[in-house]
This record gives sequence, structure tokens and C-alpha cells, in this order.
Amino acid sequence: MKLFGNYDVVVVGAGMTGVVSGIVAARRGARTLVVESSGLIGGLVTGGRLTKPTGLVQGGVYRELIDRAVGYGGADAAPQRSYWGAYTGVFDAEVMQRVIIEALEESGAELLLFASVTDVVRDGNRVSGVVVQTKAGPELVTGTVVIDATGDGDVATLAGAEFMIGRDGDGHMQPMTSYFRILNVDFPALVADLKDHPEDVAELVLPDSGRDRNESYALTFFMTGLSPRIKRAQEEGFNWIVPRDNLTVKAGMLPGEINVNVTRVQGNALDPRVRSQAVIEIRKQAYCAFDFLKQYLGGFENAILLDVAPVLGVRETRRIRGDYVLTEDDVRNEARFDDAIGLCNAPMDIHEPGGNRAIMINVGSGYGIPFRCLLPADLEGLLIAGRCLSVDHMAFASTRNTPACALTGQAAGIAAAEAVSNGVSPRAVPVAKIQAELTAAGIVLGTHTTDFLDETS
Repeated sequence: MKLFGNYDVVVVGAGMTGVVSGIVAARRGARTLVVESSGLIGGLVTGGRLTKPTGLVQGGVYRELIDRAVGYGGADAAPQRSYWGAYTGVFDAEVMQRVIIEALEESGAELLLFASVTDVVRDGNRVSGVVVQTKAGPELVTGTVVIDATGDGDVATLAGAEFMIGRDGDGHMQPMTSYFRILNVDFPALVADLKDHPEDVAELVLPDSGRDRNESYALTFFMTGLSPRIKRAQEEGFNWIVPRDNLTVKAGMLPGEINVNVTRVQGNALDPRVRSQAVIEIRKQAYCAFDFLKQYLGGFENAILLDVAPVLGVRETRRIRGDYVLTEDDVRNEARFDDAIGLCNAPMDIHEPGGNRAIMINVGSGYGIPFRCLLPADLEGLLIAGRCLSVDHMAFASTRNTPACALTGQAAGIAAAEAVSNGVSPRAVPVAKIQAELTAAGIVLGTHTTDFLDETS
């Protein structure tokens, strides 16, 4: 088999988690490769248009990327408040991809696109590389430390790690989805309609001024609701095929641009047939929801359906079992841990498995994420970060959100580079060393009851 290269750190997955890990490791001097199966960098935050962080983005690379996007006029870094807590403002997907590319190149990390991991290299219980399938055929990538940022825990699973999937009892997972984008929306007319029908609105965020101009709503407008109107449309014979009883819309960067979150397909995204059919079903649901908006909501009379996000929004698959499993009780009780690597305030964001509800549960002052959750049990040389973190089903409803994923990506990048520098496994890296670098980057750890997040910066 052809050797593609030898690296200090190999990051698999170039979503936000992997991007953060790769940049951090490379900046510390580790020879770093970031491997991505698609041709798109940023994963769901770019190709899936997940452009509104659900929770506060602290310091570190993720915040740096948002600040860079602000410089291009493609983000609003000002914190906002919702009924479930505070969050950092939205950004434009393409501007975010631009600043990711800049930061990756500046860091010195190498990027390999269109390469799917098909196997891992193990020496006993130590992971020392991966096999990737490229257009040139299978190639070997060796690494002193490998970071699994695939979301689905693909690398850890190939290495034989134990994983959890779905909720206890039935194994059902949160459904798949995709945003779709609409242009030529008349925001003043839309807001007038919503103001006339407050029963339709569960949450509404508006600009402070200039509400008579479309431009004022860019990257600001946000709305959740329309349950009564969907019900009325169904009673009038509208064929609402979406298995969800409300929808969420957020303004994009262009005047008159709206991104809609409403599609929903239940099933196991690890099943290739289910995953393929989900893409088709989501498009059919998007067409249906667009027709509904044009027919039943003011401001959409001249709207145009531009596109459906190219990356399928997979909310939940495998969770790799680590040295510690973060629990629902930990999240609800605002737990703090001596080895915490970040304090997270992302709500438990639950799109009901098998149902039609969307539920947001406040987590108070937040909870610490233990470093032990990044260490897959019984494996060395491997770190897990992002969506495949070691958590239970309900805790996952919070940790799946991008602020938490970025925290784990930052910690994994530091731990990997530190392990390489000292010739040890990531499990042997002193947590205090990781924590000191995280603190220096402006991240609140979640180690003490007095830790809190600044909602004004």
C-alpha cells in the first residue's frame, strides 16, 4: 500500500471540531494532517448552514474565526439572549469557509480532501494511523496521535472502541435535517404579519432600528413558531408532509435572505439506504415548507427557493464510550470537574426521536466537560472530539452543539500536540497543562463552582 505520509497528528474530519483541532495542533509545531471525506471544509457550519451557534462561543479558534468573519462583514459577534440562555451571533457560511481556509493555511496544517477512512492501523491497543481511500486508491497515513472528529466516531469504531447509540430502551436517535435558503423575502411585511398574529410566535429577534428596510434584518432576524398556522393550513387541506409542528427561520447576510430549519427524517444515519433516502425526503419536505410559507405567511409572496444545504444535517449517531460518560444529571445539575476543559451553556436541544416536537432545555450556568470524555476507553494514541464525545443520550442533546464541539476540538488539539512533544500517549498528558493553555486562550474551564460565562463579550 502506498504511504501518503507520516505525521505527528492526524485529524479525521474537517467540520468545525476537526478544523479547530488541526489549527491548534499545527500552531504548536506538530506536523498535522486534516483528512476530510468530502470536498467541503467546515462541515455543518458551512455546508449545512448551521450558522447560529447554540450557546456562547468562548475564546479559542472558533471565536477567532467568528471575529475574522466580522472583519469581512460576514458575521455578528454580539451576544444575544434566548429563552433558553445566551448565544453568540450568526455568521455567513461562505465567509466562514473563507476564514477557515485562511487560518488552516496560516497554521501550516495540511488538508487532504476527498479521502474516506476505511481502516485504522493498530499496534496492540495503540492507534498509529489510518487507511484512506482516495482517487489514487488506498493510501496509508501514519500518525503519532489520531483525533476522531468525524462526528460518527468512525475512526474509534474501526479501532474497536465501544460505542453507545440512541436513547436507552429503543435506540432511537434525533432525526436528520437540512436547512434550505429562500431569497427575496420582504422582512417588513413578514414582521407585520407576525406582529398581527402573536399566537404564532414562540420566539422573535428583531433589529433595534431600521425595521422598514430589508438590509437591517441581515444576520439579526430570528423566529421560531407558526404551529397554529401550520395546523390551520392542514385544516384547510394543505398537504403538510413535514413531521414537525413548527419551524425556525433566521436571516442570512443578503437583504431578503432567510434560512429555514424545519425538515425532519427519522432513522439511523449509519444505514446507507436510510441516509440516501433522507436526502430525497428532506428536499421534498423543503419544497412543501416553501409552498406553505408563500401561501400562508406575509412577506413571501415574491420569494424564491434558492437551494437546500448540500451537507445532510445528521444530529446523532454513535457516541464513543470514554474514561468518563457525561450524564444528563451532570448537565442539568451544572456539574464541575477537576479535569474540565470547558464550561458549556448550550441547552439540551432535543428534536424528538420518533416525534414532531423540538425542545430546548436551559442548563443554567453551564457544566464542565471532563477531559476524560475525550479518551476512548482501552485505546491509546486516539482522542475523540465533537459529536462522538463520551456522553449519554440526553447530555448529547447539549454537547452536539457547535460551542461544545469547538471546546473539545481545542482541548484535543492541545493534548495531541503535547503528547507528541513529550513522547507520551494523550492519556498521560497532565490535564493541568491542557487547562493552562485553554485558560490562556480565554476559555472558562468549568472546574469550580465560581466559574461562569461572560454573556456580554
